[in-house]
Amino acid sequence: MRYGPTLLLFYLLCTCVRAQDTPREVLLRLFDGMRSGDSTGMAALFHPRATLNSLGEGGALQQGSIESWLTALNQSAPGTLDEQLHYTEIRTDGGLATAWTPYTFVLNGAVHHCGTNTFQLVQNAAGNWQILNIADTRRTTGCALPDTTSVDQQLNELADDWHAAAARADATGYFGMLADSAVYTGTDPAEHWTKAQFEAFARPYFAAGEAWDFTATERHVSYDPDTPTAYWDELLDTWMGPCRGTGIAERNAAGEWKIVHYTLSVAVPNERMEGYRALIGKE
Repeated sequence: MRYGPTLLLFYLLCTCVRAQDTPREVLLRLFDGMRSGDSTGMAALFHPRATLNSLGEGGALQQGSIESWLTALNQSAPGTLDEQLHYTEIRTDGGLATAWTPYTFVLNGAVHHCGTNTFQLVQNAAGNWQILNIADTRRTTGCALPDTTSVDQQLNELADDWHAAAARADATGYFGMLADSAVYTGTDPAEHWTKAQFEAFARPYFAAGEAWDFTATERHVSYDPDTPTAYWDELLDTWMGPCRGTGIAERNAAGEWKIVHYTLSVAVPNERMEGYRALIGKE
């Protein structure tokens, strides 16, 4: 594609601006500009050979124009166009980055369509990240606004809800929060279970209404926004006494967090280690 005179002028004026922006910051500036209806300076976000493509519900691929898109954007009143991202995952290798951003598009305050954007960005010789390609899907069904709660809160709620489901012997809720590929390791050395194995072991307890009741008294969540994976460790109050739990969750294609690994261990105080060793025959 070729830049028109106006877009080329924007590009020449702005290529040296904010050279330290990360790929995520470039995308934030792009969507902020869309919401504000002001494309001034936004040409610098695009590589001179940038392309724009959309895949519609019928599978038809339509090629757009970055220049036309920016012109239309600049003619929109602030707040007219609001592309709300559910999350953004980014992979980077040297001067190449790829972003995956499921979105819901809001037009004049009403949900219009939704889909997923994919971006490829490259870093030029001046150190600027620029958008090389945008491709998106678009559909008008099954669209919902993004969950605005923080990822930390989502993960804390996932862990709390999971323990609460066990406490009320809700097997459907409890095992529904585990990914199909989940692994659970318990306090016994033999307890390294797939989801199916763990469910087979635990179902009789749930059926009898006598599942376990674990309450977290401390939790630390770790999350990298560029990836679909999160971790937490927690101190639990249990019938066995204090235990440590470590969970790993992944975001699935629907944007839901599912537990893929959990490890439970008994927390033995250091001053009681000798007694513990004697108890298990390790004197």
